Formats: sequence, structure tokens, C-alpha cells
Amino acid sequence: MINPHSKRISAEINIPGRKMDFGFNLAALPKYWYGNDAFKSTYMGALSCQFPEGERMFMDAVRDHQDKISDPRLLEQIKGFIKQEAMHGHEHSQFNKFLDTVGYPASKYEAFQKKERIWMRKVIPAKHMLAVTCALEHFTAIMAHQVLTNPEATEGMDEQFKELWKWHAIEETEHKAVAFDVYQEAVGSYWIRIFAMINITIMFTARTSFLQMIFLWKDGQLFKPSTWFSGFKFYFKKPGMVPSLWRDYIDYFRRDFHPWDHDNRELLDQWNEEHSNFKTI
Repeated sequence: MINPHSKRISAEINIPGRKMDFGFNLAALPKYWYGNDAFKSTYMGALSCQFPEGERMFMDAVRDHQDKISDPRLLEQIKGFIKQEAMHGHEHSQFNKFLDTVGYPASKYEAFQKKERIWMRKVIPAKHMLAVTCALEHFTAIMAHQVLTNPEATEGMDEQFKELWKWHAIEETEHKAVAFDVYQEAVGSYWIRIFAMINITIMFTARTSFLQMIFLWKDGQLFKPSTWFSGFKFYFKKPGMVPSLWRDYIDYFRRDFHPWDHDNRELLDQWNEEHSNFKTI
């Protein structure tokens, strides 16, 4: 049984759509904008390439189950979720234009993903697409927590991009339970949820790594020992993404898991106080 306290937290969270325009000065950005490090910069670039169409997939999956939701509060949160995800897709598309300018096939990959998303919606049952969305939202939520709480996770980032990732992390935290709550009310199957997470863990990791290797190969960095030493440190030492994320990741496999079992509402309050001038939509 899901912790009632976590469900109450979920119902209390406001999910505003914010109008963002980072207005990146692409000409002034270094190619390796993350600590002048090829591995870290291309890793984050590979993540960003997957966001625009990924966010549209999330919106589709939640919309497809909206008619099964009776809770007016959750229906209101769905609207905020869709607004936030739409803005994430837009801003990461702008980021991906930067990747195009430095020789990476970001736009080509985005076009491939669009065709893939349309195909998946036709052939994969809607409840499975929603389970996939829940799994990926858990990934983004636990990575967002690291961006917001671990200074080493953003150390050395170009300030323009650091603000993008922190804003994205805050909104992923705000709406981290929306798809899950929709799934619990509209589908509810534990085994479909867990099968989707196992599948997504393999596919998401493989796809991100493959895309990053393409970027590194284009830069002549793929076979350099220094590149992979940097990658080892990134994953296991500083910021140590694997040990940092593991405990929160594995929690998802509990039958009684809920995203707000990881209660980090104080991060939302702090960020909103510091950024109260953003326009809502």
C-alpha cells in the first residue's frame, strides 16, 4: 500500500507552467561547456537530444489516460505537467541547435525520434507507454535531485547552461509524481510498471551511451584514455552519478513506492523564492 503521507504531499504540490526564454548566446559558448571536459559535455548533450521528443511522448501518454481520471486536483496537475513538459522540449531544442553548430547530429537525431514516437504510439498499448513515462520520470527526478543538491554535479558548467539544467531539475521535481499518480489511478499494475523500468533502464542507458559515443567519435575523443578516465570519475567519483543515484533508483521496485517518498519540497520553496519573477502560463 502506498504511503498516505506521500499521496498527500503529491496532492499539495502546485505545478505552474513558466514562460522561459534563456536566449542562449550560441556564438559565445565553448564546445566543451561543462568544465572544459569532452566526456561530461557530450554526456549532457546526449541527454538533451532525447528531451524534446521524449517530453512530447510523456505528454501523449498522460493525455491518453486523462479521461480515466476523476480527481479534480490531479486533473489540474496534469495541465501544469503538460505546460512544463512543452516548455522543456522548446528550451532543449534551442540547446540542441548549439549542438548542431559544433558538429553534432542533434537535429537529425531529433527527427528520428519524432518518427519513432509516432510509430510507438501506434503499436504499443497506451498503458505500457504510460508505464514507460513513469520510469523515465523517475530517472529525471533522481537526476534532478543531484543537480539541485550536489554542487559537484554542476561544478564547471557554463552559467547559461547551468541555469537551464537547474530550472529543468526544479520542474522535474515539481511534477515527478503526476504520471505516476495517473498510472496508479488508470492502470495500477505493479508488474507492467516494473517491466517498463527494467526495459527503460537498458534502453535509456544504451541509447544515451551510443549517442554520446557518436559525439566523441566526431570530435576525435572516443579512443583517448583521458576521455574514459574522465568518464569513470564522472560516474563513480566526482560527482559519482552511479552511487549517488543507485539507492533512489532501486526504490522504484518497491510495491508501495511513490515518488514523494523522496520528500525534497524544500528545494522547490527555495528556488521559487529566488526566482519569483518568472511569468507563468
